[in-house]
Amino acid sequence: MIIYIHGFGSHGNASKAKQFREYFKSIGEDFIASSLSYVPELAIATLKELIASYNGEVYLIGSSLGGFYVTYLSQLPEVKKVVLINPATKPMQTLSRVLGDAPNFYDGSTFSWTQKHLDMLKQYEYSFREKPWELENFFVLLQKGDETLNYKDAEAKYKGAKLVVEEGGNHSFEGVQRYFEEIRSFFEVGNHFKHTTKVKGVGFELDELAKCTGNLYYDDLALFLEELAKKIDKDAKADKERGRVKLAKHLENSASFLEKSSKEIIQAWDKCKIPTLHWMLENGFNKHNFTLEILEKEIAEEFSNRSRWDNVSFNNHTTRHDLANFDDDFTQEMIGVFEQKAQAYIEYLKTYLRVIASDDFYPEDVPNEKEFIEQKCKEFGFEESFQSYYKR
Repeated sequence: MIIYIHGFGSHGNASKAKQFREYFKSIGEDFIASSLSYVPELAIATLKELIASYNGEVYLIGSSLGGFYVTYLSQLPEVKKVVLINPATKPMQTLSRVLGDAPNFYDGSTFSWTQKHLDMLKQYEYSFREKPWELENFFVLLQKGDETLNYKDAEAKYKGAKLVVEEGGNHSFEGVQRYFEEIRSFFEVGNHFKHTTKVKGVGFELDELAKCTGNLYYDDLALFLEELAKKIDKDAKADKERGRVKLAKHLENSASFLEKSSKEIIQAWDKCKIPTLHWMLENGFNKHNFTLEILEKEIAEEFSNRSRWDNVSFNNHTTRHDLANFDDDFTQEMIGVFEQKAQAYIEYLKTYLRVIASDDFYPEDVPNEKEFIEQKCKEFGFEESFQSYYKR
């Protein structure tokens, strides 16, 4: 989550906030720029609640007085890194000049800014004397042409941070969009920084993930490897475009090996597909739309067992056609076998769909044991079909 904190008399839809919002939206990052109260205690309380409400790492961008607030909030454990744009370092002094009716710069209205508000700011002053290493998490943008603040104050306070000091400019920081990519890189967010140590949404370690993936049916595992190869190849092309030729080459090689592995796994699946699917059908399981393949294999085997021509290959369409026409009675018998098995499977599917549709449990809780299916068959009136299907 990236939170933008505006300056004194500004709001969450000012020009800089809009620019940041559009940019971070374009790279798919969560971004918030709220309009905060001019009362310091209320503004800080709102920001603390907002930060605490987000379950994850938070990055802050603060402009002017917002930079002062960000410096204070950087102590929070949820805050990973911050960016300051012409930050106020002594707001108790600079804002004493606007005591009374202070301006809302976005619409020309005013609000009452009092000594009480100035005193509130004192409790949010933060020094890095005891923890200078914290400055490594700061990126500070300053322009010498700032007509409101002396850039040297911020340059001294944030010495040790990532610091940019430009000639000219103004308090709003002209051309801030030139630094959007650098800010993204500093925050390590966006598409360039999607690599993680764990697969998102998976709550166990990588070795366990590897075991679970390895337990996929081989054709599904092949598909997984194929998709992974495509992803890595896409990364390779992106790195090549960025000039990372050597990195791209290694990624291309990895993608190529994964694609070859996918093809080898498919060959393994071809070796065990028919017996696997046959076992699944006999034991009440279903996998995709391979049932027809099983039925065809069973019929071919039965045809072979009953025919005097059992040494003939049944993979040859012409031979099978000739044999089928050898005896019309036998042909009709084989059609009957196919219809019987097909009807049995249809009845089984009806049962399973009715089971899933029942209200007393969720689909993911449906076990695959034959006993359970048999029980449900009895409940829904498919007991005869079940007995016929399982040949009991």
